[in-house]
Amino acid sequence: MDEVASAKIAPIKQFFLKRIVSSKIFYFVLGILIILVVFLLSALSYSPSPQKYHYEFCGDGTFSSQCSLTKPYLCVNQTLVENDSYCGCPDNFQFNGTACESKYDNLSKNLVFNYLLDGVNRSLDFRFRNSVLNYLLNLSPYKVYPVNETPRLSDLKLAKIDNPVQSSFLMPLVIKIENLYPNSKDMQAKAAVSFVQDIPYSNQSNFALFFGTKVEVGKYPYQVLGDDNGSCESKSELLAYMLKQMGFGVVLFYFPSEDHESVGIKCPVEYSYLGTGYCFIETTMPSPISFSEGLYLGDNGVERLSSTPQIIMVSNGISLSGNISDYSDAKLLGSLSNQIINSGSLNPLQESQMSSLRKKYGLNY
Repeated sequence: MDEVASAKIAPIKQFFLKRIVSSKIFYFVLGILIILVVFLLSALSYSPSPQKYHYEFCGDGTFSSQCSLTKPYLCVNQTLVENDSYCGCPDNFQFNGTACESKYDNLSKNLVFNYLLDGVNRSLDFRFRNSVLNYLLNLSPYKVYPVNETPRLSDLKLAKIDNPVQSSFLMPLVIKIENLYPNSKDMQAKAAVSFVQDIPYSNQSNFALFFGTKVEVGKYPYQVLGDDNGSCESKSELLAYMLKQMGFGVVLFYFPSEDHESVGIKCPVEYSYLGTGYCFIETTMPSPISFSEGLYLGDNGVERLSSTPQIIMVSNGISLSGNISDYSDAKLLGSLSNQIINSGSLNPLQESQMSSLRKKYGLNY
């Protein structure tokens, strides 16, 4: 190749060499940028793995080896046990050097209550004191209001639910249920609901004029246990007490037209009664939580609610979760109940579904 040709080719070679070198630099820089982008995206999307709990706790939330806020209970291996000397005595009790004692702690008898939970028969025992009942029966159900203060029905309800002496002797029942299900507040609530629903219904209640309005004055929650029966009002107030002590948000639904009372437990609003944020619980007979078709036991057997209730706040607290089976079971039971009312019968598939619900909840219809 002559010198002229070489001179012509040289700039071309230099041009391509520069392009090759530039390309290498470009791809090198591009690679670094890609690595940086990937790193940044990984950092942004990183979430640490869930931490494992290093502490055990009991059904009321008390940490292991710590005293519960409910005296005299100590949390031991996820079980609340009485430890009078270490954790102290509840109100209306005094420590006598070895144990807590109360002037109401006598004339006792052991009672056993059966209930049904998810189709399985279970039982709970309870130490009942007649001396506590005698104390309660001697209390006045009325409150004296100052001039110009508006009387409130809620005062009558809360006075029976929150009585401190009664609470001291009812709490062991709540503790027993919390000990059975230390890791699930949902299961504690379901057990308490079934426990109260399975107590026989009785319409034996007294009525009084509450500033011109006739209202039912039912039994104290403690009395329901001793008699092993109660009206809608007294059973609802027993359940309200138990759920409140378990930490739930609780209301009472009072239906003046039917003179009926039921319980509401805080729950996801989509399952709640009339959008209140509280799931309906009928206490006069077994049914799933949130079943609000208005069926209840009354003076004339199974009756139906049709009025709008007054809502009485009992406690603020935690909510049921959104994944208990009661919600779907209540929806199915409502559909089947309406089918029976409208047509008087069920097809074979519906009858099978109804049979499963009867077995699971102990339905009596």
